Amino acid sequence: MSAGKIILLIFGVIGLLISISLLLGGAAILIADNVIKDNDGFYTTKTINIDRNSYAVVTAPTDVDVDVGWNSGLLWDLGDLVTFRIEGSNEDSSEQIFIGIARESDIEDYLDDVEYDEIKRLHTNRLDIDYRYHPGSIVPEAPTAQTFWEESTFGIGTQVLEWELEEGSHTLVIMNTDGSAGIDAKMVFGAKVPLLLGIGVGILVAGIIGLVISILFIALSARRPVSATSTSQPAVTSTSPQEMSVVAEVVEEEQAAEPVSPITVETGRKTSTGLDQNVAGLLCYLFGWVTGIIFLILEKENSLVRFHAIQSIIVFGFFTVASAAIGWIPIIGDFFSAAIGIIAFVVWIVLMVKASQGEKYKVFIAGDIADKQSS
Repeated sequence: MSAGKIILLIFGVIGLLISISLLLGGAAILIADNVIKDNDGFYTTKTINIDRNSYAVVTAPTDVDVDVGWNSGLLWDLGDLVTFRIEGSNEDSSEQIFIGIARESDIEDYLDDVEYDEIKRLHTNRLDIDYRYHPGSIVPEAPTAQTFWEESTFGIGTQVLEWELEEGSHTLVIMNTDGSAGIDAKMVFGAKVPLLLGIGVGILVAGIIGLVISILFIALSARRPVSATSTSQPAVTSTSPQEMSVVAEVVEEEQAAEPVSPITVETGRKTSTGLDQNVAGLLCYLFGWVTGIIFLILEKENSLVRFHAIQSIIVFGFFTVASAAIGWIPIIGDFFSAAIGIIAFVVWIVLMVKASQGEKYKVFIAGDIADKQSS
């Protein structure tokens, strides 16, 4: 394989990975637009329980700064880009809940030396929240008595607050209306992004175009040059019967003295891509199941390369699916997903090393399946 074709193959593989990411991202946005968007156009979470013993639960500050040249309020209003909606109710139906949004500096002054919890991370997939605890010794004044709130709502039953995105640093606060300790609330968080559907379609189209170009690059890298065949005929000269007889006798004597040995052709290392079979085997594992699929499509002749391609698809396809599935399990999901990632990395290194040495290294059941399918 020439240097140019290797470059085409590299760009094709990289483009294929990017295109697949774009396709998945665009598809995820379109699915979300049809599955988790409500009738009002808000993408919402499921109900999340907040149960803390402190006086308040706040979000980390959201910093928005658009005065950087690309938009200084001339192209669009920030409120047209994103609108947030927070729904909440107290678990005790007789108690009132307070929900408010204010600038970070005002919240810091209000909760100075007050015990509260800050939301570090919201796990919408498993309805779980990670908190950062802030100790304090002061009992805060009732939030309804404060005048710095940009948007707020309070009362008995479900309260709904909608807030359009604004420039600056803002914080969401959830409290009891009287400012007492002990937050026990059911919350639903939502956001309306009118441009998201168009963005999803654009990403999907870009992924399709990238996929076509990447496949074209890979196909060109695997294309064999057509060898030119000479159509010219050797010049024929007239030869007398006596001369032809002498030549025939000489040829017969040479053949009798030095018989021609049969020609043997080594076909074990031949590959459809023109790469050395050890190199092709290594590349089957380079980007996991993605390069496995590529070489399974390209390779038609070498059974060892096809073995590595099939084993790569099975092994790393399993790791990908397992990691994604286990990641959704509450509490332990992240730990086991990380453990799978470490195991996959070790297996990845081992398989590439073994393939580069020309060894048919089998990974449990996957290796047996690959061996049968490639033979």
